[in-house]
Amino acid sequence: MDPDWNDVPCADRQRKTRPGEAAEPGYLAYRACSDNHSALIEPPLGDAELLLKGNLDRQLSSFWAGLRTQSRAQLLGDARQYTSAYRDVPGATQTATTSRDSTPIVMAGHQPTLFHPGVWFKNFALQRLGGDLGAHAINLVIDNDVAAGRSIRVPMRDAIGRVYFSSVHYDEGGAGIPYEQAKIRDLRQFDRFDQEVRHAIAPLVANPLVSELWPHARAAIRRCEIAGCALAQARHRLEADLGWQTLEIPLGVAVRGLPFARFVMEMIDDAERFCQVYNDAAEHYRAWHGIRSTAHPVPNLGREGDWLELPLWVYGNDHPTRRAVWVRRHGGQIELSDRRSSETARRSLLLPADDRDAAAEVLAESASPEFKLRPRALMTTMFARLLLSDLFLHGIGGGKYDQLADRIICHFFGVTPPALQVVSATVRLPGQDRDPERPHAMQVLQSRIRDTQYHGELWTQATAGRRQPLAQRKRELLEHMPSQGSRAQWHQDITHVNRELAAELQLQRQEMQAELQRLRLEASEEQILASRELSFCLFPRQDLVAAFEQMLR
Repeated sequence: MDPDWNDVPCADRQRKTRPGEAAEPGYLAYRACSDNHSALIEPPLGDAELLLKGNLDRQLSSFWAGLRTQSRAQLLGDARQYTSAYRDVPGATQTATTSRDSTPIVMAGHQPTLFHPGVWFKNFALQRLGGDLGAHAINLVIDNDVAAGRSIRVPMRDAIGRVYFSSVHYDEGGAGIPYEQAKIRDLRQFDRFDQEVRHAIAPLVANPLVSELWPHARAAIRRCEIAGCALAQARHRLEADLGWQTLEIPLGVAVRGLPFARFVMEMIDDAERFCQVYNDAAEHYRAWHGIRSTAHPVPNLGREGDWLELPLWVYGNDHPTRRAVWVRRHGGQIELSDRRSSETARRSLLLPADDRDAAAEVLAESASPEFKLRPRALMTTMFARLLLSDLFLHGIGGGKYDQLADRIICHFFGVTPPALQVVSATVRLPGQDRDPERPHAMQVLQSRIRDTQYHGELWTQATAGRRQPLAQRKRELLEHMPSQGSRAQWHQDITHVNRELAAELQLQRQEMQAELQRLRLEASEEQILASRELSFCLFPRQDLVAAFEQMLR
């Protein structure tokens, strides 16, 4: 989800350029569609085959080509093994080994949440592209992000008909630690979540998708005990019911082993230059967009003495809070550390400084329940785009920020960034949509209310009764405005006339203010009922599938 983007027509996606620098391409601005059942697919879906071909035809060094082969073989094997734990695996009867599988890979990714339909549409597009391109379609579950509250917002009406958001919880707590660490705390609450959602949404939706989703979630939570894991597996199991033939893998599984470790060593071994390139990309983005916050879109990597910060997190089961990873060369070795002051809680690792391959093996073998090395956002998509996939589907936020990743890929790795597609959609609850005329009607009312206070002579009924001489008097004052410096009495006279006219128009003004208040209340209710950010589990399945199919035509 991207709450910082306002709903605007898809056509408003544009390339920004600075004055005098038209020759240099700017950043692409991706924005959600405002119309119901409308999709943002950029570049268009029909271009996917060309994008894929272009990515496959890129010239890569033997190092990158070999690492890609190794990464993809591991990915396919792990994704099939992971997916088979809870649903049938597409292509399970293939005789070719994964190490020889040259089938293209199309990938998407998102956090394991009950996201809005626009995010789920990305998975639908992934399934479609996998079939159309003859590619493996794999969804990457971003389980190293910090879990938010364990609830969804449901629109409701109170006893007197006012609309408001109510939170329905599927668990308690869990905020502040990564999804892969957030174990279930209240299994009874989890089990009755679908019942509470159905009750809450019943006045608006008779058959919400949660009824089909949650039996899968109950089964999943008893397998993995992790709330995010259960939500992702339940959604993927539901997709199997719909006939989708995709694979799934958590990021925590995808980054195990040598390929990711070797990728990380490319940055560790030249950490100073990497940090400079990374920070330059972030600062370029801020300067281009006029952003003052140093935390947006990503914070700069820090430097303290001989320590350099890397775009990595480390955490473990006993200490699940994410900690930044720092690196330095020390005594002929490379030291990785979260630099905790407590010896018992500190996570540190020593790597050989003169052999990247040997260092990568040590790094890969160091993975344990108490040493979970995970990439931050930009590094995640760089790994996924450069090594795991041949075409990556981003949402709006990912597409927006991955333009920084493109600069890093070019300037640090010296590799042409693979093309990507940005996919999102706007779907609102059945029977709920935005009134396109209301904003204009409110603007007109506000203008007319102001006229009754300061321009009563323009009011259509200003010539009736006592208003006629007042309006005539104001026109005379305006026609005989004195020169500047001698207007004190004139100002007093015209202010008096305005007050008299405003008093005469009080009834009309009150009627318009009441109408404006009614429109504002409707707009406030519409913002809730017609929100594009509501969880997909609140919608009828058939409505969502029909909308998705229509948007992909």
